[in-house]
Amino acid sequence: MQLIKDNYLRGTGHGDTWHVEIDPPKRKVKSYFEETVEAAKYMYENKTGELYLLYSGGLDSQYVFNVYHRLGFKFKPVIIRLQGRYSDQDYNIHETQYAFDHCRSLGITPIEYCLDADKFIESGEAFDLAKSFYCGTWWLTSTMKVASWCDGFVTMGNDPPYLKYLKDKDEWVLEELEYIHSILKYFTINKLEGCPFLLSYTPEMMLSFLLDPRIQDLANKKYPGKQGTNSSKSYVFNNGSGFNMEGYDFTNGRKKAAGFEFVINTPLAECEALKQNVEWQKQYRGIYYENYHQVVKRLSVNQ
Repeated sequence: MQLIKDNYLRGTGHGDTWHVEIDPPKRKVKSYFEETVEAAKYMYENKTGELYLLYSGGLDSQYVFNVYHRLGFKFKPVIIRLQGRYSDQDYNIHETQYAFDHCRSLGITPIEYCLDADKFIESGEAFDLAKSFYCGTWWLTSTMKVASWCDGFVTMGNDPPYLKYLKDKDEWVLEELEYIHSILKYFTINKLEGCPFLLSYTPEMMLSFLLDPRIQDLANKKYPGKQGTNSSKSYVFNNGSGFNMEGYDFTNGRKKAAGFEFVINTPLAECEALKQNVEWQKQYRGIYYENYHQVVKRLSVNQ
């Protein structure tokens, strides 16, 4: 099975030369939830082996979990526990608590993989692994390492299309990050069977997300002060699905985790292996922007 349907989403170059090409859908799109269901069914019919879902506890992977559960798929949720000597709890408990609670509420027992985060970082393994697939963000490597432990078809709830407000230009743009796309390289290099970009798997999913009423209102500046779609995507996930997922609350509630929070406030932030690799990462941290209205117009040619 293809990592991206018909290779419609293609990234090339590195750093300053990073560029993304996106092909338009060939048919009229439905709602994002309907397109997610179609993509998930296609994936399930074409997968090889048992179905695994790397379940971080973030909104994206919870949405995929809910879709699988709604469709009656047989799947194994996998929760990664990052452990170390600087905390009496898992370093990533701020996210995984939601995953554990969600599984518990449905009577589902997840697979737990424990990783010694201290050793993984201090030994330099995290950075060596990042270099093996040209990933500009070392914190993704723990997820990739565990993906290789799953003996089956590995799926991930990676970010759906993401919009960002560029204050200096006063415009909303579609953002595609090189380090996220490096996950595709990891799957290819290590010959992993799976679907790491399920939430952007088809061109129909890409456009339907951009056309969701909440996202259109955001891009038309009806919510002054918003900087991105992280706090709005729960509305897209809930639209037509009835999931009633709790959204991110950056003031008092559930927060979006970037992936490195467990290091910032510990001595790990000062370890030599991390310091030595700061500069190396920068060459693989390309960012591609495309104006929201322009990309929607370009991708809507067959609507």
